[in-house]
Amino acid sequence: MLNYVQFMNNRSVAAKVKKPDGKDGAHAMRKDEIFLKEAEALQSLRALEEIEKNPEISQRELSSHLGVALGITNALLKTLARKGLVKIRGNNNRSLTYHLTHAGVLAKSKLAMEWTLNTIDFYRQARLSIAGKMAALSEQGIDSVVLFGNSEVTEIAAIVAPEVGIRIIGIIDGQIAAISGTILGYPVMRFEQLTNEQPDAIIICLEADDARIEALSHHVEATTRLCRLT
Repeated sequence: MLNYVQFMNNRSVAAKVKKPDGKDGAHAMRKDEIFLKEAEALQSLRALEEIEKNPEISQRELSSHLGVALGITNALLKTLARKGLVKIRGNNNRSLTYHLTHAGVLAKSKLAMEWTLNTIDFYRQARLSIAGKMAALSEQGIDSVVLFGNSEVTEIAAIVAPEVGIRIIGIIDGQIAAISGTILGYPVMRFEQLTNEQPDAIIICLEADDARIEALSHHVEATTRLCRLT
């Protein structure tokens, strides 16, 4: 779910600004600011969690855990120390240790609670959005589908589909080398199998641009619809 929340945030920031000096531009700037604040809060939360688990963690190790550049990690630690959330001990880089202060423990708990509430809210919004789109497909006569992609969106679609009367035949996941087994209890399929199964639609459960949609269209029958959920 974490990946989906970040994905939804990225989509909001990447929204096109039709009028840079108008309402659309101002709205996009507010979304950008919100995203940056949320990203910084998540980064701080993860850093505090890693430090609590291992006070002797090096900046390089912490950088790897956070998935950011070493310079960003260094700046983050200085910010946490300046705010009184982390105390840095040691004489040189090799002997430095990091310790949560009482304020740091409280901040970590607060950030964790806020992130949990935001995640739940995003999940509810995502579920409502996906349910609405799949219900619309059902009303259009779509009865059987194959899901394309293995993501949090796929998980939500798998939950919602039976509720709106749509049958999932299987899942195509182009990210894995060995195409076998199951995902979420549904068989992993190859494009070649679509001819035999003949689903009414392929539901795309990951971010895909027009070029990728066009590439996918060459693998399906003309009677099979390609539908996006993202």
